[in-house]
Amino acid sequence: MTTIEESIVIQRTPDEVFRFVTEPANSALWQTSILESRQTTSGPMAVRTRARDVRRFLGRRIESEWEVVEHDPPRRSGVRGVSGPIPFTGTYTLEPADGGTRFTARVELDAHGFFKLAEPVLAGIARRELASNLGHLKDLLEAGADAG
Repeated sequence: MTTIEESIVIQRTPDEVFRFVTEPANSALWQTSILESRQTTSGPMAVRTRARDVRRFLGRRIESEWEVVEHDPPRRSGVRGVSGPIPFTGTYTLEPADGGTRFTARVELDAHGFFKLAEPVLAGIARRELASNLGHLKDLLEAGADAG
């Protein structure tokens, strides 16, 4: 099991950041490897909502489906992978900080097969990608991207 965690302070309210990051349609705007993300169940975001991501990782197209397991606006959101090549869980934690929001993303990966053999390398790549993604998120939201 590999755990990756990164934090950043964004000069927007926790509510604005939470609404933006928990909307699957926004994922490709700030997560550089995501090609497409969409909610696959109807209704507002809540526990048991499902979504599907398509991403490019190490030159491979990877599809995964995830389900919301925790939804506590604007403080915390949690998901778990329900399909895809690497089982995962993830959480977003938001708290007021320095006039904005401290946003922390945590991902736990449980690699198997080819991915297990390459886990140390993949973890390093994923860690750098997460840090970069949080920088993109900060830039987008502080530049005025619609968080509603």
